[in-house]
Amino acid sequence: MEGMYYIGLEVHKKTISYCVKVGSGRIHAEGQIPATRFDLDLWMKTLPQLWTAAMEATIFTGWIYDHLLPHAAAVKVAHPLMLRAITAVGPITAGFTLICARSRKGKFTVHVRTMKKRWG
Repeated sequence: MEGMYYIGLEVHKKTISYCVKVGSGRIHAEGQIPATRFDLDLWMKTLPQLWTAAMEATIFTGWIYDHLLPHAAAVKVAHPLMLRAITAVGPITAGFTLICARSRKGKFTVHVRTMKKRWG
């Protein structure tokens, strides 16, 4: 076991791309899954234990945040303007790799309201 694993998520309406890195920065896994609770559950079963995930805030982020939170050491969400560098990096795979790297270095601030505050 290599300690904490860091996951960068690129969230879209129908798909979620991911990059899983170990603490040293080495890529452990990359891929894409359908954006459904069922597929997230299947994917989480393949993850090594002790992981944290990070993603950009989008209109699709809320339900994913709520779904991942009970299973993760932490789930972090950043304001899109904080991730402006992603557009300069290049292809989409570089985007979620950058999200993963920023999460690993502790450069994320959580901006997601609790479910009660969002819906109640």
